[in-house]
Amino acid sequence: MRRNFLRLATALLTFCLGVVVTVISSVKHTETPATPTVEVTLQVPFTPVEADCYPGLSLETSTLRNDSFFPPKVLAQDQPGNQFRTNWYSKHLRAMKEEPLYSADDASRESYRFLWLRTFHHPVAVRIWKCGSVRFISVKELDGAGGYEPGKLKLERKRELTSDEWHEFLRRLADACYWQLPTRDDDFGFDGAQWIFEGVREGRYHVVDRWTPQSGEYRELCLYALQLSGLRVNTSELY
Repeated sequence: MRRNFLRLATALLTFCLGVVVTVISSVKHTETPATPTVEVTLQVPFTPVEADCYPGLSLETSTLRNDSFFPPKVLAQDQPGNQFRTNWYSKHLRAMKEEPLYSADDASRESYRFLWLRTFHHPVAVRIWKCGSVRFISVKELDGAGGYEPGKLKLERKRELTSDEWHEFLRRLADACYWQLPTRDDDFGFDGAQWIFEGVREGRYHVVDRWTPQSGEYRELCLYALQLSGLRVNTSELY
C-alpha cells in the first residue's frame, strides 16, 4: 500500500513538472505583439507665396501728396521729362473728372486704373475697384485724342463686377507680376500709345507706364480691363 502511494505521488509530481515546463516553454517562445506606432510628421506652418509680387516696387501712400495724380519723380528720371508726362497724363484725367487714385487717409482701399492714351484716337480710362465685398468697374472715353487735346467726356459707364470677373482680373494681375514691374522702360516713340496702369492696395501705390506694348502679360492685363469695360475698339485702333 505504501509502495503504491509512493508510485502515485511520483507520477503526480512528474505530471505537474511536465505541465509547468510546457507552460514556461510556451511563454518563452510566444512573440509579444508589436505595439502599434503612428508616424508623426512635423507640420510646418504654410506661408502663401504672393503670386502677384506684392508689395514689390510700390510706394507707401502715407509718403505721397494727395494733390497730384502721380507721385514726384516716378514717370521719368529727369525733372523736365517727369513734369512733361505728369502734365500730359493729368490733363486727360482732369478732363475725365477723375481723381488721384491714392489717398493717404484710406489704407484699406484697393483700386486700379488703366489710362490709355493713343496718339490719334480717343483717350480712355478704365477703373476697377473694391468697396467692401462688392467690386465695380467704370469706363470713361473723351472725344479728343491722346496725343493732343483731350476734348470732352463722350462716354461714361459703371457696373458691378461678378466674383469670377474680379478673380480673373487678379489672376492676370499676378501673371504680369504687376507690383514688381518697373514704372519706366526704355521704349518710347512719338506716335503710338501710352499704356499707364495704376494700382493701390493696402496703403501702397504703384504705376507702370509703357509705350505701345506689342505682347506680354502686362498688355494682356490692360486688354482684359478693356474687355471688362465693354468698350468696342476696332482692330485698327488697338495700338
